[in-house]
Amino acid sequence: MHGVRGVRCRATLVLEKGGRRIVDEDLVKLLILIDRTGSLLSASSSLGLSYSRAWEAVARLERALGTKVVEAKRGGRRGGGAALTDYGRKLVEYYVSEYRRVLKRRLSVRSARFEAPELIYAGSNDVLLEHLFGMMRSHGVEFIEIAWIGSSGGLSSLMLGEADLAGIHLYDEETDQYNVPFISRYWLEEKVVLIRGYERELGFAYKAEIRDPLKALVEGEARLVNRNLGSGTRVYLDYLLRREAEARGVAFRELVRSIKGYENEVSTHLDVAKAIALGRADVGLTLRWVAAKYGLRFKPVRWENFDFAVSLEKLEKKPLKAFLEVLRSEELRETAEKVQGYRLPQDLGEVVQPSG
Repeated sequence: MHGVRGVRCRATLVLEKGGRRIVDEDLVKLLILIDRTGSLLSASSSLGLSYSRAWEAVARLERALGTKVVEAKRGGRRGGGAALTDYGRKLVEYYVSEYRRVLKRRLSVRSARFEAPELIYAGSNDVLLEHLFGMMRSHGVEFIEIAWIGSSGGLSSLMLGEADLAGIHLYDEETDQYNVPFISRYWLEEKVVLIRGYERELGFAYKAEIRDPLKALVEGEARLVNRNLGSGTRVYLDYLLRREAEARGVAFRELVRSIKGYENEVSTHLDVAKAIALGRADVGLTLRWVAAKYGLRFKPVRWENFDFAVSLEKLEKKPLKAFLEVLRSEELRETAEKVQGYRLPQDLGEVVQPSG
């Protein structure tokens, strides 16, 4: 048969689990480069991927397998780094051997040099922070790598030595504190300082009239659009659901299994609002500003602290100095006044928890 002009056939190999595609050629190349360079950032840049896409690809694989594929290692660039776990190496070896057996060719992985960003942000998604990064251009900082990978992902990136800065809003129910307890839990006491950020109003967004959104979810009357695992919003929603499970005398896992859409995850607050506005879900825990943007109803839950974990090693460098200057600026205060559901405290930009 004659070929179609401009179209060619290319065979590849995928691995599946339970009928779901979990590993393909591009992901294996990413894993190989992570192990080769000791850096998720270097590996993703070599393949022309954003850091956030690479992070999510690895996280999605680990969730599907139920085990770690990439782990932190001591030493290396900036005192940390990434490496494949034993399981990760075995997975790559299995894929490569099957690739050669089935396709009768070698898997070629080329590592390219890449330009390092001036500032690497990894952490929670935030609209005011987007404005702040835009303001940094007037301070001579142009090339900022931004990875919206959630609060836990941001702290993990700092632990790996990949990020310079992480925006976090993680609630600890044992201490009733935001963010401070998590610095030690990620072994970052001597690597970062925690800088006071701002406050954001968190609550349930919905379109149709719902008297009690949490009750409607638990009793199966409404569909949830959830945030990604590791995000601060997901952490707080799970805290609310654990309290609800205790009050009802049921196990947390049993409760969440009964919630429609609990597994329906999105990565940003805008995605939550879009899903509700388009009728794909009924309720989501999100920020007031995003609910207002999409004309949704909003039931407040609490004000949360959105703070910044900053690499101690990079604190005196120009990009982070510029970040702190803009964070403390009157220009940011004026911008925040135009965004619903934000409050800037008097100690904005001050150290909350020193290193060591």
